[in-house]
Amino acid sequence: MSRHRSRPPNPGIQTMTRFKVVDNSVLGKQATLSGKAPYCIHVYKKGARQKHMPRANLGDKILVAIKGELKKAFVVGECRHRSLTEHGVPSTDSNNIVLIDDEGNPLGTRILAPIPSALRARRDHPELTKLLALATKFV
Repeated sequence: MSRHRSRPPNPGIQTMTRFKVVDNSVLGKQATLSGKAPYCIHVYKKGARQKHMPRANLGDKILVAIKGELKKAFVVGECRHRSLTEHGVPSTDSNNIVLIDDEGNPLGTRILAPIPSALRARRDHPELTKLLALATKFV
């Protein structure tokens, strides 16, 4: 463990990983106030092997369970230990998501946490571009 970190590194975002909602959606506020954090159910990404769930990275779409509902979300921050080859991608102290509806539109109107500027490189994804338009702070 690095001497600069207070806890061991996280291997990545997988099933049952807990999140913090960083937009101002009503559902996200209710989950924060109730104390029950949303958790990952599925990662919309092909894995290396079939029948094995892949791990999500920044900018990946996931399915989360929040307040008894299933919602889609984008990962906008992760507390994953980065290797030396991935300089410039900040590591946060919590796994952050932004909730979206079935059409890909964000449920909130603002994003309250800073977004890694590495997500700007993925502007080819149309749903992710909508989220980047709402963000005011980039790290």
